[in-house]
Amino acid sequence: MADMIKVSKQGNFDELRFLKELSDTLASSISDSQLLINNLKNIFEKYLMVNDFRIFVKDESTSTLRDFVKNWIVITNNRHQESVENIFNKLKNLKDKGFVLNNKLIKYNERFLSATFDNLKSNDNLIYFPVFNENKIIGVIEISFENVENELRSSKFLTTLRIAVSLISTAIVNKILNQKLFVQIKFQNVMRSIAKLIENQFELNYILPIIGELIDGFVTDHLIYIFTKDENNKFKLFWPLDCQDEKVLSLLPKITKNKSHVISKDGKTGLFVLRNEEKITGVIAASSNIDKLSKTDIEYLIQLSAQASVTVQRADSYAQVLRYATLDALTGLNNRRQFEVRLKQEVANAKRNNKPLCCIMLDIDYFKHVNDTWGHSAGDCILKNVAKIVSKELREYDIASRYGGEEFCILLPDTKINEAAFVAQRLRKAVEKADISISEDNISGSDILNVTISVGVSEFENTFETPEKLHQCADIALYEAKHRGRNRVVVYDESLI
Repeated sequence: MADMIKVSKQGNFDELRFLKELSDTLASSISDSQLLINNLKNIFEKYLMVNDFRIFVKDESTSTLRDFVKNWIVITNNRHQESVENIFNKLKNLKDKGFVLNNKLIKYNERFLSATFDNLKSNDNLIYFPVFNENKIIGVIEISFENVENELRSSKFLTTLRIAVSLISTAIVNKILNQKLFVQIKFQNVMRSIAKLIENQFELNYILPIIGELIDGFVTDHLIYIFTKDENNKFKLFWPLDCQDEKVLSLLPKITKNKSHVISKDGKTGLFVLRNEEKITGVIAASSNIDKLSKTDIEYLIQLSAQASVTVQRADSYAQVLRYATLDALTGLNNRRQFEVRLKQEVANAKRNNKPLCCIMLDIDYFKHVNDTWGHSAGDCILKNVAKIVSKELREYDIASRYGGEEFCILLPDTKINEAAFVAQRLRKAVEKADISISEDNISGSDILNVTISVGVSEFENTFETPEKLHQCADIALYEAKHRGRNRVVVYDESLI
């Protein structure tokens, strides 16, 4: 029969070296759970005949045992001869006074051990030790030995193993506490990010998808959906593009004005209300086919939906004010509404005075990639800096506006088409050469970004039926510039239609 204990050159199990190497590993700043478990397993394999080493932790909020490394996997009731769950329950009241050997509860008592081992088979080899936190069991350590019978009769070996398990338990408890602290910090960051959204944007089409992305990144075990109420007071999916989740759809009618949230019977789906004062304006839905929403998850989502409600309400109020304003809040340029007013005025002036008038439309290339890679804060930073470049390169009486998203419109009074094309090229080169700093926005991943623009140029003609035709032609030329490869200027002509 092979010995379970590997021996040193002196022929004895070096328990002190074993414990020291174990302590050093646990004391090291290993943040990755998989790497920590692998290192522990290697130490056990180095000193003992161990086949496998795993740790399972009880998730109190969902009443399930989870693999410490793959904590998204629920441990089912068919592992080995009895489930890990049943073994966990056997150890509950043991208070660190024993272990489970192949489903047999064994206390640290030499007489009991001897009597018990007399009935063991030589291939009995699977041991479970409890993980305790303040006399409360929170998990189990599973060790699979090649052979265990003779060595467990040794009180010295048992003492060493018991110390090792105690060291591991302490490290696991500390890691769980650190994980909880990390989640709390992450929650506070999401709350702050949602609150800060209205510093630069007031459009719900912009704000709600970002809120969805922020919450989705926080509640990673559940899919997130955002519904808003339409003009008929019916819930309509706003973000993302599709929802086929029947549990979510079936819960929507259960939302009432007196409820802050509704949870499905199986506990895996929840709807959290968005309000504008006392009026329900929408819901944030969280759904999973596997995981229940824990009490902590529900509390977090209630607070996140409340903060989202405040942000949306304030954004809506600001939008009402800005609807009658003339400037874009982010860039400081004219907003779209003001552009439309000035377009009519400048077309009328051009007709009356028989003066040339040109329009430039420009679009930031691959702007979605900027948002997806560095975040919307980086996107806002790009928009503000491109607006500064545009303002710097134009004359005082040129009219620059943010038309929407990453598109800008520029009216050039008393300017012919060849002159407008020259201005467009100057703008394109200025943007291309600019190193845009995003370090002040505390954006991780890069300090400097470079972008390019595609530009379309058109000139007003008396044959145009409406003032809007001028920028529509510039838009057609812009589309052609993007079609030809971006970072270029295209002047409109009828062949583009």
